[in-house]
Amino acid sequence: MTAPGGPDDGADPVAIDETRLRALPSAAAELSGDVTAFDLRRAVDETRERRDPVYWVDLEVPEGWVLIGDNGQGDEWWLGPRDDVWFFDHTNGERAPDRFTPMHLSVTEWVVVGHLLGAAEDVDEPDDAAIARLHAGLDAISPELSERWPYDLG
Repeated sequence: MTAPGGPDDGADPVAIDETRLRALPSAAAELSGDVTAFDLRRAVDETRERRDPVYWVDLEVPEGWVLIGDNGQGDEWWLGPRDDVWFFDHTNGERAPDRFTPMHLSVTEWVVVGHLLGAAEDVDEPDDAAIARLHAGLDAISPELSERWPYDLG
């Protein structure tokens, strides 16, 4: 007989509270070059894949973390256990504490940022005023976000 919580009891070893993911789009979408937001199903599937301890260096496999997006180049966007979005820099591919940066954003704010960045990318040759508007827009979503943003804003 298998102990409760074992492989034969039907329990999901990686339970994800899907209500935390309501702000994700209904289908995965590239919002900007830096932000591809996953849909619910992909977020759950990608998170389950990343639960393998081999991905985590000097960290226990964390509970409550959900992979919600990426940039298509290996960097990832994670929803933390307190419903805050974190950026993961894929350098060396390993998930170690120094590779995560808190963005101080909710999922909804992160999706809005993705759209804002996408609109800025549509400007053929951004001038100083366009760049200043982008910085102001980011900072309106979260104070000093333009300074925390992990990529060059132009």
